Order: sequence, then C-alpha cells, then structure tokens
Amino acid sequence: MGNSKSARAFANESEYQYQPPGPNDSRSPCPALNALANHGYLPRDGKNIPQEVLQRAAQHKMGLSWLATKVILKQSYKTAGHDGLLSLSDLCYHAPDSIEHDGSLSRIDATLSNNQQGKFNQERFNKFLSFSKDGKYLTTEDVAAARLYFKADSHAHNPQCIWNKDIEEAMWTEASILLHILGKNGRISIEDAKLFFEKETFPSNWQKHPSFGVRERYTAAKALKNAARRIDK
Repeated sequence: MGNSKSARAFANESEYQYQPPGPNDSRSPCPALNALANHGYLPRDGKNIPQEVLQRAAQHKMGLSWLATKVILKQSYKTAGHDGLLSLSDLCYHAPDSIEHDGSLSRIDATLSNNQQGKFNQERFNKFLSFSKDGKYLTTEDVAAARLYFKADSHAHNPQCIWNKDIEEAMWTEASILLHILGKNGRISIEDAKLFFEKETFPSNWQKHPSFGVRERYTAAKALKNAARRIDK
C-alpha cells in the first residue's frame, strides 16, 4: 500500500545526503531510525515526528510493507508518543510494554547504563560482530547466536531485567528486519554492519529490498528461532 505522492517525496536522492546528528538532535536506540534522520528522510533533528511521516520513510526507504510498519508504529506511538507526535529519543522509554528492551545488540541495558540505553556502545557491538564465524559476514545463525547470548547476559547480570513474551517476539522481529535491511543472500557484510551501527548511515550502493511484509517477517523470524533451537541443543 502507500501512495505515489509519498514515493515521489524521496525522488531526488541528492537532497538526502548523510549528516551526523548535532548535539541537540534527538536520536533513538534504533540505528535504522537514526539513519533515516541522519539522511533527512525523517526530520534531521529527530523531533516531533507525525506517525505518517515515519510510516512513509520506513516503507519507501527501508522496504517494510504498509501493514508491517503500521503494527510496529502503533505500539511505538501508543507507549512513547505525545499527542500524536514522537521524538526519536522518546523510544528510550523502558518498560514491559515498550519497544526498547534489554538484551540489545549494540546498547547497554537501561539499568546497567544509568538510563543511557539510547547510546551506541562500541564494546557491546564488537561482541556482536565476534559471532561471525568467518570474520566477514553475519549469517542468520550468527545473529541468532548473538541474540541468545545477549538475552542470557541480561538475565544473568541485570537484576532489573525486564522480559516477557512480547519482548521475546520483538527480539526476533528486530533481528529479521536487520537481516532484511542489510542482508544479501541471507548474510550481512561486517563492513556494512559497521557503517549501519557505528555511523548510522547506509552502506554505499545500498538499495532497499522488495517489500518486507507480515508474512516475510514471520518467515524470517521463524528461521532465526529455528537456528536458535539448533544452537541450544
């Protein structure tokens, strides 16, 4: 779904060059949303974003389907929005019903970071990269192994770890979206992952994949869960 007007809004890519955020700009725990803001597909200051603006950017630049995006944003605006608007830093909201959660691939848990869970942590991200078997790519199995590790680490070392079935599902959904956005042939280049997480920009010559809908998300998450079960055996 979507409309041609919103597609035309991003027609001139020269208008969407990367600019790092300023000291007063709002950023989230999600590198994908931050990348959209750093390129101007979202307001560059990351503040007071209407849901339809975020919906359009996620669809037309990330390749998520209308319905898949709608489901995620509905929860985001319900729990962290204010009068129909959302600043990216609002997504640092940490609670049992929040989009943000413990066990991140690149952020320290809220309790363990003095509520700085929105900030990128290089050491943690390096640990994520270490799950690559060949040092060049992250496969579905590598990402699943990293997800299991960080979940277990939070449960072991964070006495105030928040976890429930919705967070468990979100953990796999996020991983499936990451593989969709950055992956090629089911694996992510380490160099592409570094650009995306460390600089919060898109790799050179990056192109979005075909629409990633609810069915595709379910299939990708199922593949990750199956990989996790094999690892746990």
